Amino acid sequence: MHVIDNATGTCNTRAVMPSTVIRGVVVLLCVFAWPLLSATIAHAASSPKIVVIVEENKAYSAIVGSPNAPYINSLISSGKLFTNYSAITGGSLHDYLAMTSGLTTDQSPPAANLFQAIDQSGGLVSWISFQESMVKNCGVGSKAVVPGTSVRLYTKGHDPAWHYRLNASCAQHDVPMTTATFNPVSLPQFSYVVPNECNNMHTFPSSGTSCPAFFGTNSGPNATRMGDNWLQSVVPQLLAQPNVTVFVTFDESGKGSQRVATVMAGAGVTPGSTDTHAYNHYGLLAGLYAKFGLGTAPNNAATATPVPLP
Repeated sequence: MHVIDNATGTCNTRAVMPSTVIRGVVVLLCVFAWPLLSATIAHAASSPKIVVIVEENKAYSAIVGSPNAPYINSLISSGKLFTNYSAITGGSLHDYLAMTSGLTTDQSPPAANLFQAIDQSGGLVSWISFQESMVKNCGVGSKAVVPGTSVRLYTKGHDPAWHYRLNASCAQHDVPMTTATFNPVSLPQFSYVVPNECNNMHTFPSSGTSCPAFFGTNSGPNATRMGDNWLQSVVPQLLAQPNVTVFVTFDESGKGSQRVATVMAGAGVTPGSTDTHAYNHYGLLAGLYAKFGLGTAPNNAATATPVPLP
């Protein structure tokens, strides 16, 4: 029985047993509880927009204080550094699923997830997943490769919305990241941004070749600097907006400890601050559910310490 219809965001008294007393209780719930829930979601939708950007395969020590990541370190100075944030496990897809569903493996049918929950908010919260170098919506991939390698620029392994295509609006909201689709001035309440495989620090083009980027080309002397340069081209456009908060993290460390560099900047963030509490990708999911008033986060995120988001 669902008192609130997830598809329409309205009260559903027809779903209950045909008892006058029970119907009366449901009507009272609809009259008093649903407006409060709607107000919670509406408030979340009017607060700073959240943009999560996911980089690849770098440990905390390879980023924080590194001369190869000058822009990220400037964000640390102007934003908040999470000094004890961890990925869940090795293997990219596991972590992309963890930060969006609270699980590390594909499920059939797909697990409850963030995109599905936003879809069920009655239109009060919106989302877009921006996938650089994807050709068409919802996982229609790219045959293009990182220059000089066999690594595809776009991969479904970094596109969690594609894995939830049977229970979330992937076809409408999982889009190629282009100058036409990505407009920092008119973002949804939640944006999930995944650079391509040479702009996310994953694979360095051979012979120092530049990397294709949605804004043109991107270059750098190594994979870390190339990804950092991409962020320097994109993040300032986001931070120029008065109501946008940017959250940059890494899917995994690549090896050993899963401690990864994570920084938040923009609206509602105290410049130069640090957070020493232990968080992980499950906690990011819990923080997003709390931020947008979506109820209890699913699966392992239900008991995770929520990342505090403005």
